[in-house]
Amino acid sequence: MRLKVFTKGDCPNCPPARKLAAELQKEDKLEIKSYNVDEPEGLAEAQFHTILATPSLILCDEADDEIASWRGAAPSKEEIYKKMA
Repeated sequence: MRLKVFTKGDCPNCPPARKLAAELQKEDKLEIKSYNVDEPEGLAEAQFHTILATPSLILCDEADDEIASWRGAAPSKEEIYKKMA
């Protein structure tokens, strides 16, 4: 599974999402892909997933299909792991 984390440089709510992504990366239970929507690649991926608020996190399966999403706020690790089960 893959967790896509969308943040923006000047977003006041994004630091917790970046911290969560770093913690999850260390646990190595799923692939983490971070996108900065201020950059062309991040903006393109955000448009693909219709991201309208940051931070947004999208949990995807191996086929890159969306399983769950959290938009405008970072979820807890427990919420993410619950959706992975």
